[in-house]
Amino acid sequence: PDGKYVVSGSWDKTIRIWDVETGRTVFGSSEQPGSIYSVAFSPQDGVERIVSGTLNHTIQILDARTGGVTDAFKGHTACVSSTTFSPDGKYVVSGSWDRTIRIWDTSTAQQVAIGPLKGHTDLVWSVAFSPDGKHIVSGSQDKTIRIWDAKSGKIVTKPFEGHTDAVRSVVFSPDGDRVASASRDGTVRIWTVELLKFVDLGTL
Repeated sequence: PDGKYVVSGSWDKTIRIWDVETGRTVFGSSEQPGSIYSVAFSPQDGVERIVSGTLNHTIQILDARTGGVTDAFKGHTACVSSTTFSPDGKYVVSGSWDRTIRIWDTSTAQQVAIGPLKGHTDLVWSVAFSPDGKHIVSGSQDKTIRIWDAKSGKIVTKPFEGHTDAVRSVVFSPDGDRVASASRDGTVRIWTVELLKFVDLGTL
């Protein structure tokens, strides 16, 4: 969050932290139980906590100073391809090849009561929270982008369609008014999400 470090996860089952200025590894974790598909720092704890998603279906919270696993979340039945913390660090959202999205409470290491978010018809490649933590955006092999209410788990807009191949990465803009998506079709698209303002007011 302070821009001083980058965390990376690899097919070689390791997680590393790099100093941005020197390019040197400042920490390398011991081998994890599966190849790493996703890593992210907690926005609230600096470099103290990292979340990872692995090929062996597991999500882990690691202490970035020691590499020790502090929590493990289990529930997905296929590769966890995307993981990230909510803006306040209290939750983790994960996307998986099992076509579901799950939200986890970091204080209990359990899924939130709404259960898995279902709607994509193929594997989920990427998930991200909106800057205010109220919504989640997801990109899928089914070529669509969907936006979900993080509290209810319901889809709040029609799927964003336009890509002609898998959507591999999605992210909200810092103001939450747009979503950027990158696809295997070789394009990056930017979508407006002004409709969400009306959804939040309860008029739809």
